[in-house]
Amino acid sequence: MIHKRGYDIVGSVALSILALLQLAPLAIVLLMSGKTQSQFATKPLLLTLPFHFSNYLEAWLGIRGFMFNSLTISVTTLLGDMLLSATAAYVFARYSFPLKNLLFNLLLALLMIPGITTLFPRYILIRDLGLLGSLWGVIIPGVFGVIPFNVVVFRMYFESLPEEIFEAARLDGAGHVAVFSMIVVPLSWAITSSLAILGVLGTWNDYIWPLLVLNRDDLLTVSVGLVFLSTTRNLRIGVVMAGNVLASLPLLVLFIFAMRTFIRGLTSGALKL
Repeated sequence: MIHKRGYDIVGSVALSILALLQLAPLAIVLLMSGKTQSQFATKPLLLTLPFHFSNYLEAWLGIRGFMFNSLTISVTTLLGDMLLSATAAYVFARYSFPLKNLLFNLLLALLMIPGITTLFPRYILIRDLGLLGSLWGVIIPGVFGVIPFNVVVFRMYFESLPEEIFEAARLDGAGHVAVFSMIVVPLSWAITSSLAILGVLGTWNDYIWPLLVLNRDDLLTVSVGLVFLSTTRNLRIGVVMAGNVLASLPLLVLFIFAMRTFIRGLTSGALKL
């Protein structure tokens, strides 16, 4: 018992240290976001007063268009991805058709291909479709890029649902559309929210693909726009750091509101591949 308590104390201390190390960059960004250039030059990593909240207003005026673009891309990509991947997973889980296992294995094989190797072919495809300089050039690859992983996870979860539920629905005369929309979707809310948060996180923070496709300043996403903001002639560290804080707020708010269902989805066993 004593040894177990000692291990618990050591584990708690180690986890606390790791948590502090993870929070340290965020604390530094918050401190620097309220500094003027002179304050940053004298005390770059220490708290200085007064704290200049005007940096946030200036940063917001500089990145609000970028944040709207990122929000449009993230929401549209999320809706398309969730609809297509959940529907495809339901078909794999509840339908029987020729070459079903072969098609699913090919889908699994796509997970083995590093995403960076498809960068050039994707660019050529989007260019030939005439989608360069358009938000759709980011949305369409974003929708189809994560479908293989989501289909695998959704299928495993759908197959774990009790067969008695589906038998009872069929006895009541429900078809596949009714079963999917009225039974499967409500029961899958936890795993859906987990995949949705992961998808939004990846889309919001994506940098390379929007940089290649969006060749107009008014279409830049927030991840690219922050770099654009930091490379202007009148560079002020406080404004740039304030922009980083503002760009992180939507993801933070999303996680706070969906934290319970996100953790429930991760611990439900559906993500154990």
